[in-house]
Amino acid sequence: MLNEISLSQLKVVLDQAHTALVILGPNANIDQTASAISFYQSLKDLKTEVNICSPEEFSFANLQGQDEIKQKLGNKDLSVSFDYDEASVDKVSYHIDETKGKFYLVVKPKKGYSPLDTKSVSFDYVGAQADVIFLFGVHQYQSLDHLYSNYSEVYDNATVVTVHNFEPEIGDIKLDISGKSCWSETTLSLIEKLGLELNNVAATNLLYAIENATNNLSSFTASADTFESVAKLLRAGARRIHPKKVAQSNPQLSSKKIDIQQEKKTSFELALEKAKIKKNEFDLNSQMEKRLLPKKKKNKSKKVHKDNSQEQNPMRDKDYLPDNLGRRI
Repeated sequence: MLNEISLSQLKVVLDQAHTALVILGPNANIDQTASAISFYQSLKDLKTEVNICSPEEFSFANLQGQDEIKQKLGNKDLSVSFDYDEASVDKVSYHIDETKGKFYLVVKPKKGYSPLDTKSVSFDYVGAQADVIFLFGVHQYQSLDHLYSNYSEVYDNATVVTVHNFEPEIGDIKLDISGKSCWSETTLSLIEKLGLELNNVAATNLLYAIENATNNLSSFTASADTFESVAKLLRAGARRIHPKKVAQSNPQLSSKKIDIQQEKKTSFELALEKAKIKKNEFDLNSQMEKRLLPKKKKNKSKKVHKDNSQEQNPMRDKDYLPDNLGRRI
């Protein structure tokens, strides 16, 4: 459960912070990813400079905002790099054109050497800065790989907030989000208690993750609080995402598809299909009659056999008189 003391400390930190980082740990599932993205979306509306990163690339269906997750932490300084041979470079200088507002970097080669190859020049952003860092699903710095090994001083100078379902050893402020049906349900409470805005993208992601984690709210882990959270998310503009199930459970959609297919067929094709159906019905009736005919013949033969047996047995004749009775008369 969220600790009120930790939340109070975090509110003070957020009021003083100007830059923030949201870092999602490796091997994150849909619930954890939706929580990190939604918290980032809400935090972005409060702070002017907020970024979200992860040490690895991933993609989950139906989650919005995944394209904003970067695999590089540095985004402050522009770096220009190129292939360099000390013997070939004579001078490196720069000048600024104030009228055009442009900066020029000049690399002058020595006599007898070729100029710098423009194809070898590359640009990138390096350097990172953050007043507060939120770690979602991270309990060891080493698991962040290059996001920590190259920027350990950034973590040392920032307030590190861990968001996990237990309290890890790292972090200045530890938020334990256990006790609910899933991460996303508690993340909604975290956003509300910090006074952050919940936009429709964040609401949709949280709702999708809650339904995914609770098997469309049929799991026993879904409590009354879970249904209240769903109601809040729907009021905030969340959209329910179940395209496959809606298509299968709606018979009107399937009937419309059939009607569209029938409209595409020509009148000759439709008449041919009707003729085939009638022929199949006729063949089926003929087969049924053939099966029934042998049974009728068999019954008639039994009847004849019974009648013959009656003729052969004189005791069954109503006018029959024994010989000895006839002699006495």
